[in-house]
Formats: sequence, C-alpha cells, structure tokens
Amino acid sequence: MSEGTNEGEKQREAIAELIVAGDEREALVALREAVGWPHGKSVPPSELPLWVGLLGTLVRRRDEQLGEVFDAVVRDPDSPDRLYELGYALIDLGAPAIAATVLWRCLALVGDSEEVVCELVSALESALAYPDAYAILHEHAALRDRSFLCRYLYGFNAAMSGDLDLARAVAPTLAPDSPETTAMQTTLVDLVARANLVAPRDARDLRGWHYVLAGGLLAHLSPYGLDEPMHGRYAWLADSLARVATGIAALEPLLAKLAVPCIYTPPGRDNEILAMAISIRTGLSLAPWPAVGVPAPGLVVAYDLATIPAAQAAQLVNRRADQLLFVHATPWTIDCPVAADVTTLLYQILVPPWAETPDSPVAELAAALAASPVLPAEDRADDASGWAALVELVWPFSPGVRSRMWAGGPVSSNRFT
Repeated sequence: MSEGTNEGEKQREAIAELIVAGDEREALVALREAVGWPHGKSVPPSELPLWVGLLGTLVRRRDEQLGEVFDAVVRDPDSPDRLYELGYALIDLGAPAIAATVLWRCLALVGDSEEVVCELVSALESALAYPDAYAILHEHAALRDRSFLCRYLYGFNAAMSGDLDLARAVAPTLAPDSPETTAMQTTLVDLVARANLVAPRDARDLRGWHYVLAGGLLAHLSPYGLDEPMHGRYAWLADSLARVATGIAALEPLLAKLAVPCIYTPPGRDNEILAMAISIRTGLSLAPWPAVGVPAPGLVVAYDLATIPAAQAAQLVNRRADQLLFVHATPWTIDCPVAADVTTLLYQILVPPWAETPDSPVAELAAALAASPVLPAEDRADDASGWAALVELVWPFSPGVRSRMWAGGPVSSNRFT
C-alpha cells in the first residue's frame, strides 16, 4: 500500500467519523480539502469511487434520490455518463471544486468532448479557478476551432485570469448565430472595450479590474490586509454607518452629471434605509418601484446586490439614459445577474450596521445614516487620486447592456470556504 493511499484511508476514516457524529459541515469541508480542485487532480482513479461513496453517504441524509447518482458512480466509476451526471449534480449542490475533480476524470475517459470540457470549465469558474479553466481550454485547440462556446470561454477565462491580450485576440473571432451566442459575444466585446479604455496597472489593481470585468465603479477599498492577502476586498464585514456614508459621499458628485429625477429602491428594509438616507442627503424624492417596465430615469438604490430578486435584477440589465444603479455592497465570491454602475465595496459575508436594532424605525435609522460622518483616513485605502482619474475617464456611462457581476477575477483575496 502506498503512502498516499494510506493517507487517503486515514482521511476517509476521519470524515466518516464526522458524518456519524452529525458534523456534516466539517465533513464537507474535509471532503473539499481532500478531493476538491486542485487536490483532486492527484486522486488515483481507483480511489475516486471511495471518495464518491463517502460523499454520497453525506448527501443521502438530505436527498435519497440524489444519493443514487453517487451510488451509480461507485458501481461504475469508469462510466463517462455517470461521472458527467455526478459532476453536474455537484455543481448544483454548491460543491464546484469537487465537481471539477469528477469532471476531470470524466474528461480523461472521453477526450475532446465539448460537453465535458464546458461543464468542467463551468465547475472551475464557480470555484474561482479561472487560470485552470483557461489552461484546459488552451489545451483543446481543435475543440476551440469548431466550438463557438469553447472559443468564447477561452477568451472570457483569459480575461478573468488577467490575460487581456488573449481576450482581445479572441473577441473578433466570435461569429454569433443566435440570441444566446450574441449575448456571449457582447459580453467579451464590451469587456475588451473597457480594457482598451482602462488598463489595470497590475494584478492588485482591484478598482481597475472591477471596471474592466464588471463595468462598474468601486468606490471604497478595504485597508485591512491591503498588501496581503485581501487587496481591497472584505471577507467578513460588520458594516458601519460611516462606511455606508463613505459610499454615499462618493456617489453624490456622480449624480451631478446625470439628470436623475428621483430614487427607486426594491422592497426590503436595508434598501429602504439606504434610499431614504440618500433622499435626505440629495433632496431627490422617493418613487415606488414600478410594477411593470423599468425604473428609469432615476437613481436605483440597493444595500446589497445579492438581495435584489431575480425579477427586479432583470429590469436593470439594460441601462437607460439618466439611470444609475447604486449598490452599497457587492458580493465577490458569487455571480449576480447584473453589476451595479457604482458600488461602495466588495464583501464575502456581510452584517448590516443596523442588524442589532431590528425594531428601530426605518426613518430613524435613515436620518442617522444621513448625518453620519464618513470613514476616518485610517479605515480607508481609497486612493483618492486614482478614483478621480478613473471617474474623469469613464463617467458618465452610456446607455447599454450592464455586465453580470462575475465572482473573483485576477486580483486574489483570501476567502471563507
């Protein structure tokens, strides 16, 4: 028995004990560390069904039918169809790093398969492993030649890995033939156009990369771990009135270049507090969210991008004249259907500043926010001159299609698993 196999047995025994003890979260974390990407690339094919069986035991506790998908791989571990089905299911379960390991094995069995390569790339994107997705697509030149989707994904993952030259080279080769492929082409062409206007300085230029990839302005950079390991993002953040006020202060000069008549906000207490505070600060009136159509022209305000319902996000995909989408907080580890034109900050886990006062009236909290000072200098890494230069170069935005908010990017940050 090899040392690696022996270590694998010990890991599986420890995880099995966690499952028996009912510590499902720790078991899943341990499984992800053992066989999630990129560690899973080195798992021997003979051991993969053992890991799948262990994970299936965990999954079956919540979904007996889904457990059958895991059992099918245990019974027939060299079946590409079974492996593909399992990889797809793992992505849906929110375990893309483990899905990538399963799909990597599937790809080894089938070779140059567009379906498997694209599903593997999807898993890697969800795991924020863009350079690995880029590398896999690079290895499949013949597939890229015959597949619009693979060619698009090659350019997109190159950009998300920091290679804008490759994205520039791929964009002109895309010849769409449907609304879906036209949308993909638009995504990459618009990204390249932004990159041609604003060249990020390096792999730590979070604000520059945010503009290029998401098409929005990032007002505030976290000073905590700025050099290493966060580079301007927040992981866990207990928000404050001063931090929210800092975002409002950055927003106000931008409004001067637009004919914004009123403020709209999706339903929700957090949104209402922020919108009312901005109304107090700017004198803009609050308007009801439209039952049909789009909230334009106007300033659309939300506290947390992740909380905007899909139906309302869909109303904001097309940026209208004199419409500005302002969101205080944007998650950086998950995709969102639309990116804000202006966001204050990027976070992974967020606690609003009024979370501990759930019974306080919205108007009272809004008044306190409107009167709050901004963050002191020691709590900011905002590079005022860099912000001013970027705003001068790109603002105001023209009407058009807003980008999705893509998770991750070339700028690295530590995150919770």
